[in-house]
Amino acid sequence: MRNSPLRIINTIAKFQAQEGASQGAAIPAALPSMMGSGAWVIGAKFTSQVAQLGTFFVAARVLTPTEFGFFAFVSAIAILMVVLAEGGWAEFIMKSGDDRDRFDQIATISCLSGLLFTILGLTASVVFYLYLENYWQSALLALFSCWMLPAAVTTAYDGTLVARGQLRQQAIIRILSEAIGLCAAITGLFLGWQVAALVGGRIVIQLSMLAGSVCVVGRRPHLRLTVHVVKEVVEFSRHIVANRMIVVLGSYSGTLAVGSFLGVTEAGYYRAAERIVAAISELLGEPTRSLGWMVFRRARDRQLKNLDNSVTEASYRFLVTLLAVAAPVYLGLMQVSDNLIYFALGERWMPAAVIVSILCVRQLLLLPGYITEPLLSVMGNIHKRLPITLLNAGVSLLLTVVFAPFGLLPLALGQCLSAGFSISTSIRLQMRCGGVEWRSVAKNAAILVAPPVIAMMAVVLSLHCISTFCDIPSPSTFLLKVVVGAVVYCSLLALLAKWTGRMKYIPGQRREEQEN
Repeated sequence: MRNSPLRIINTIAKFQAQEGASQGAAIPAALPSMMGSGAWVIGAKFTSQVAQLGTFFVAARVLTPTEFGFFAFVSAIAILMVVLAEGGWAEFIMKSGDDRDRFDQIATISCLSGLLFTILGLTASVVFYLYLENYWQSALLALFSCWMLPAAVTTAYDGTLVARGQLRQQAIIRILSEAIGLCAAITGLFLGWQVAALVGGRIVIQLSMLAGSVCVVGRRPHLRLTVHVVKEVVEFSRHIVANRMIVVLGSYSGTLAVGSFLGVTEAGYYRAAERIVAAISELLGEPTRSLGWMVFRRARDRQLKNLDNSVTEASYRFLVTLLAVAAPVYLGLMQVSDNLIYFALGERWMPAAVIVSILCVRQLLLLPGYITEPLLSVMGNIHKRLPITLLNAGVSLLLTVVFAPFGLLPLALGQCLSAGFSISTSIRLQMRCGGVEWRSVAKNAAILVAPPVIAMMAVVLSLHCISTFCDIPSPSTFLLKVVVGAVVYCSLLALLAKWTGRMKYIPGQRREEQEN
């Protein structure tokens, strides 16, 4: 399973080679660069997750569940503010391309938004202190406010790097920044700074990313604004911000609800489970979105030029490959969650193990929604996503409020119900506004992915029973489950892909063959 994320790069590269054969030698020459950039993106995200998990595991050993829950509760509020401060500026530059005048104006907007939310955060911390008399919560929110400005400004540089195709340089910056932030956070934890060390680590990461991006891009923004660009940015970014705000609110609603209804200790357990599952989700989600922007934009350009169904074919290959990569990861984690929690966090965190297993199911259901934003954006239909996102968020929040008072397990099950509703609406939206043929995707994923997944789960379950009967040490059992499960899945998937040829199938071509 460790090597499987690279398959998404190889599959997309093969697709680009087949579709771009008529364009001469330009496309083949670009393929190694595309594959290398994609590998760097995945590597950067992997490094980020390793760094964040490293910080999380050390924090879990140093902090109590109550202290960690307190941090998670305040962090959820701060992250909502960061989403607003970032404003979708990077996506606007990605959509518009690399242009010096646009960069200056977007950088100006990002500076203003960052300053605004920094001031709002500091003001909120003062209000908390005056009215709630909670010194630590107020101080933590004030420290989080220092994150807003560099986070907002970095988005302008991130968008420029992607628009230029400098994914490798962007990945190197992120890798170095995460390493520096990891050292800073762990050092602070061992010095006794407690939750302040975690916030300080995030700020160090953001400042390092900003400094590295400025050096690579080679631009310092000239502050200027025009009414035309402001209107264009607001029209575009309001959809991005609204969608992301709703998604983030849905992601952290569980932590906020648990902290409000059940207390910060339970919030610590729930957030610990979310953090473990989110590590996998972010490792898969960020490269998926980055590659989705690149693949769907190129497919749209080919479709406009050749008047074919390039976007439909691209979405088919992308989704089948994504499901083949992600399904064994989530279902495998679901089966070894108790072992992972015990060894990584310790016995006092064991109540989070069953929550990890349930949240894995939720994230697997939400997985196809990762492509909605880039797909609808390049097709010019991003405005149609907001009503669906609002509906999904409303259902999620309703179920969260209904189930949270009954405990962690009912809340997690309610999250699975909301994920099932969300994927049903996302699929309909992708079919109507993005040209995705979900019948072909579902049929071929069932033939190609389901048998290896079932075999993997059966083997892991058998190993669990054998280890319990023979009293095999838990560390050996854990490693055996991971290694054998990965080998079984990858081997069977490779055989099925070769025998059935499903990864080479293009819906439009098959229909033409049937008609002929």
